[in-house]
Amino acid sequence: MMRRFSLSRRAVCWLCALLLLASVVPMYALAFYNHAYYDDFGFSTLTHSAWQEGGGLWAVLAAGIQNTVGIRQTWEGTYFSSFLSTFQPALFGENLYWLTTFVLLTAFLFSLWFFLSQTLRGMLGMDRVSTSAVTCALGFVAVQFAPNAAEGFFWFNGGVAYTLMSSFLLLWAGVWLRLERENRRVRSILLYALLLVLTVCVGGAKYTTVLFAALLALCSTVWAFIAERPKKWATLSLTLVLLACFAFSVSAPGNAVRAQTLTGGMSAPKATLEAVYFGLALAGHSFSLPLLAAIALLVALALPALRASKFRFAHPVWITLLFISLFCAQLTPTLYTGNYLGDGRVRNVYWFTYVLITALLSLYWAGFLLKRHGLCAESRPDGRLKGATACVLAVLLAVGCVAWHPDGSASYGPQNMAGGAALRALTSGKAAAYDHAMDKRDALLNDATQPDVTLTPVEDSPSSFMGDALLSNNVDYVLRLYADYYSKSSVRLAGGEE
Repeated sequence: MMRRFSLSRRAVCWLCALLLLASVVPMYALAFYNHAYYDDFGFSTLTHSAWQEGGGLWAVLAAGIQNTVGIRQTWEGTYFSSFLSTFQPALFGENLYWLTTFVLLTAFLFSLWFFLSQTLRGMLGMDRVSTSAVTCALGFVAVQFAPNAAEGFFWFNGGVAYTLMSSFLLLWAGVWLRLERENRRVRSILLYALLLVLTVCVGGAKYTTVLFAALLALCSTVWAFIAERPKKWATLSLTLVLLACFAFSVSAPGNAVRAQTLTGGMSAPKATLEAVYFGLALAGHSFSLPLLAAIALLVALALPALRASKFRFAHPVWITLLFISLFCAQLTPTLYTGNYLGDGRVRNVYWFTYVLITALLSLYWAGFLLKRHGLCAESRPDGRLKGATACVLAVLLAVGCVAWHPDGSASYGPQNMAGGAALRALTSGKAAAYDHAMDKRDALLNDATQPDVTLTPVEDSPSSFMGDALLSNNVDYVLRLYADYYSKSSVRLAGGEE
C-alpha cells in the first residue's frame, strides 16, 4: 500500500519560516530608501538641535524629556509614545532613517513570538517547533495584510505611537502570563519588577492601547480573586499602577488643547455604543482566507496539546463575548474624539488585535469541542500534518493572496501585500528615484550656507512610504517644521508665492 503523504512539524515550521522571511526581506530592503515624514521633524526638533550642537546623548535625552513635558502641556498626555517619538533615527543623520523599519517590524515580530510562546507553549503546552510554525504563520498574516503598512512600519512617529506600543502591549501581556506561572520567589520578584516597568510604559501609550490593556488587567484581577490565585495581590497592584498611569495621561492639559482642533466628537455612552457597532462590522470585514489558513494550521498543530491540557475550556460563549467586548472597546477613544475609526496606523492596531483574538478564540472553541464532544478531527500520533490538510491550507493561503484587495486599491493580488508592495517599489526603480530626490533635498536643507531654501515636491513615491509631506494639505505647517528643524530663515515651495 502506498504511504500517505504527510509533513513533519519541523518541515511545517521551516515552510512557515521561509514564507515569513520571504515576505519581510523586501520590507527590510526597502527601508534603506526611506526618509523622515513631517511629524518626525515636529517631534524631534529639540533633540535634533541638541545633537547638532554637540551635546551628546545625554543632551539629546534631556531634550527628549523636555519635549515630552511640552507635548503634555500643549498636545496630548501619552508620555511614553511621545518620549520615544522624539528619537526618530534621522536626527542623528539623514541616512539612518532605515532603522525605522528595522525597529518597528523586528520589535513587533519579536513581541508576537514572545506572547505566543507564553500562551501556546507556556500555558497550553504546545511543543517549541509547533509554536514557532504558528508564530511565523500568524506573523505573516498580521504584517502582510495590515491595513496600512506605510504608517505601521515605514513611519517612525506613526509607527512608534501604535505599532511599537502594540509590541510593548504584547510583551507586557507575555510577562504577565510568565509571572502567573512562576513559582520561584527570586524570579517572581524579578518578573514583577520587569512587569512594573512595562506597565508604566504601556500606561503612557496611545489611548486605544491603554484602554485595551486596562480592561485586560481588570479582567485578570477579577479572575485572580475569584479563583484565589497565589499572585492576586500582585495582579491587583499592577492593575492599580496601570490605571494610575492611564489617569495621569488622560489628565494632561494638552488633551483639551488637542480636542479643540477636532470636530465631530460624541459623548462617552454614544461612543461606547458606536464602538460595539463598528467593532462587529470591522470584525466581519477583516476576516480573510489567509487568516483562516493560519488559524486552521494553529488548531491542527495544537490538537495534541489541547487533548493533554488541564484546562476544561468550559465557557466558550462567555469567553467569546468577553473577547469581542475587548476588541470593540479599543475603538472607543477614536470614536469619542470624532476621528471615526482612526487613521491607518490605528486600524493596524485593530488588525493585530483581531488576528490574535481570533486565533485564541479558535483554540478555545477547539478545546471545548474536543473536551466536551470529541468533535475535533483526530491528529496523527506522531504529530505530522496530513498531506491533504497541508494542501488545503496552501490553497486557502494562495487564493487569499491572489484575491487580496485592500481598501482603496485598484487591483487584486499579492503586489498589494506589504512585502509585495515593497518588492514592486524595489524592482520598478521607484524607490531608488524617490531616495535620490529626497537625498538632494536633505543636502540642500543641511547646507548651512543657504539660510533660505526652495523645495520641489517629489510627485511619485512608493506606496509603501508615507510620500512627500510637501504634497499634503498641511504644506504651510510642513514648511515651518522644515525651517525650525534645519534652522532656516525661510523654506518655500517651488512655484509658490514668495
